[in-house]
Amino acid sequence: MPAPDIEKMIRENLEDLMKLYQRTLPVKVGRAVQASVRENFRKGRFYGGEAWQTPLRTSLGFRGASGQYGPLLSGSNHLMMNTDYEPLPGKVIIRNNEVYAATHNEGDEIGVTQRMRRFFWAKHLEHKERMGVNAPETEFWKRMALKKPGSRIKIPRRHFLGPSKEVDAIVQDVVNKELQNFINTHSNGKTTGKSH
Repeated sequence: MPAPDIEKMIRENLEDLMKLYQRTLPVKVGRAVQASVRENFRKGRFYGGEAWQTPLRTSLGFRGASGQYGPLLSGSNHLMMNTDYEPLPGKVIIRNNEVYAATHNEGDEIGVTQRMRRFFWAKHLEHKERMGVNAPETEFWKRMALKKPGSRIKIPRRHFLGPSKEVDAIVQDVVNKELQNFINTHSNGKTTGKSH
């Protein structure tokens, strides 16, 4: 029986380990963290922390689906679905590129502009025609449209993305599982014990 080619075995193991490091782990970690962030949206809190502030539309009694959606949720779930990841060699970037993501994640006060007021008036007219003058939605959009340019609207902090011990635990869990799979695969005959 010929002697095993140890150099070849080491080379194959190193190639597989580099694939794990450069591609497999970043993709699997990215998917796991993305799924956990999206689950936070559905639960309305950051990893079991304090619940996000109830949306004004809920407390005002908006009718239909818009009054039933939780904080940061909507029919399209645009903000939630824009939480994604970019796998890079040896790391992964978790991000949300929506222009208003940071405003919701950190909270802010924004100044009312003429453009915003035009939008608010359009929403007011839309709801007035569809739901009537006394509907909570119609009244809400009218109040927003009557705000003076430069007045401030407070956006409460609804933290959905950032470092946490829960994210660290998710990453550690994925890494541990993938390393164990690597060890099991390479110790159960992929390269060891073969005749060459």
